[in-house]
Amino acid sequence: MKEHALRARRVLNGEPIGNITPISKRYGKDDAGRIYQYTQLERIEARRKRKSLARDKRYFSFSHMQNIREITRDLSNKYCGYILLIQPHVAFKTNLLVKEGREGTPLTIDDLARIWSVSKRTARAVVSELEARSILFETGGMFSVNDRYHFRKKAASDVEALIKTYFTTLKSFNMNAADLGFVYKLLPYIHYDTNLVCDDPFAEPQDIRFLSDKEIGQIVGMSETKTKEALARLRKARIIGEWIDADDKRKKFTALNPYVFYRKQGEPDGMLRALFANKK
Repeated sequence: MKEHALRARRVLNGEPIGNITPISKRYGKDDAGRIYQYTQLERIEARRKRKSLARDKRYFSFSHMQNIREITRDLSNKYCGYILLIQPHVAFKTNLLVKEGREGTPLTIDDLARIWSVSKRTARAVVSELEARSILFETGGMFSVNDRYHFRKKAASDVEALIKTYFTTLKSFNMNAADLGFVYKLLPYIHYDTNLVCDDPFAEPQDIRFLSDKEIGQIVGMSETKTKEALARLRKARIIGEWIDADDKRKKFTALNPYVFYRKQGEPDGMLRALFANKK
């Protein structure tokens, strides 16, 4: 009786009954005589990727992972956060800082003060510091970002050394500049396949060495205690996620939200989608 019920369910679902017997290079027949067409898994995956790329119309900027180490090495977390906050204002091709939705309208110093939530005087000090480091340029009252570090155009080279920052999701986080700068300093350490924070972001997956909280603290210039506090805030905000090793609770793996920062094309894999399902 159970076999008949199972057979009936398979018929209703369109599932093959029994074995598939090839009748040509592309078609086969199941035990019920129904015809099925073979589809290679590679072709299914390629089709899925094409659909994903076709519908991915999100705006983003590229960051050069190796070059921004020149920024993260010496600049404070807060100033790195200021750099992240202006990414949604980087104009396509020109790298000019412009108002959102109005591509040709350059940002003023008053606009920067508003974006950074600081006074005009502080905004001017920030601009001067970023200019001194050749991160930001001011010409005739207009500001642009050095494309050595960030840009918005087709990537011509070093594609695997680039990481994308998606504007809409980034703007959805209500975070202070210092915490955003903490995340910015992790960008040079994001692994291509997994989006995990690791020692060598270009290593093969089996060779990944994950960074401890103490090592992350050394990158961001904070004590281990302060680092743990910051990581807790960032996890709560869902801009980062965490896996804990089931065999050793002391081992933790930190990942960045792929809907904000991602190196690969298309949609994140299943594990990452599950981890950040509520924040994308």
